Amino acid sequence: MKSTLVWDWPVRVSHWLMVVLFSGLIFTGKSNADYMQYHFYMGYGLSAVIIARVLYGFYGSYYARFSQFVKGPKSAFRFAMSLLSGRPKKYIGHNPVGALMVVALLVALTVQWGTGLFNSDEVFWFGPFNTLISEEWVSQLASIHRFLPDILLGMVAVHVLAVFYHELCLKERLINAMIHGRKTKTESIPATVKTPRWGVIFSLSMGIAWLAALWMMPI
Repeated sequence: MKSTLVWDWPVRVSHWLMVVLFSGLIFTGKSNADYMQYHFYMGYGLSAVIIARVLYGFYGSYYARFSQFVKGPKSAFRFAMSLLSGRPKKYIGHNPVGALMVVALLVALTVQWGTGLFNSDEVFWFGPFNTLISEEWVSQLASIHRFLPDILLGMVAVHVLAVFYHELCLKERLINAMIHGRKTKTESIPATVKTPRWGVIFSLSMGIAWLAALWMMPI
């Protein structure tokens, strides 16, 4: 069967950057060694990648846009039922359940890096926004920042298991697709993927501007 480009390079690069940075943040955050400085910088990097990816979800290529793949809970429920029946509808982009996971992960990761900007180790390292709120609020956000990684790890585990289910049971090569961007074309597709130059420039420039602003702030 012929293949077609589904996820262009900005989607693939942002996906793998999130994988690498999240892994590094989990390691530095849970390690007994003092990696707090690297933890802050990787958090900055993750925030910039997510900002760029969210913007690309509005101004990017066809299958990268939230309006294309986010269908709502009813569609997700119907797709989940079709999975249980063993006859799921095939989607060239994200299926409705996968779309909800994408949104949930982006929201949870944003809460994680957002609370980290107000956090501190109360000794040497202080988030750039730590002094903008009261100590009570800092304590509340620090609590969220501490317990949310375990929830994120659970969500990532579900995501990985779903990918393997598609790989092994449904024979949908999602891992390869997230590497080279192409998927097997089993039906007529509504659009040809073209990477919009101005969408890339805008998303990337906003992410870099945010990262530069954070980088210039003292830790």
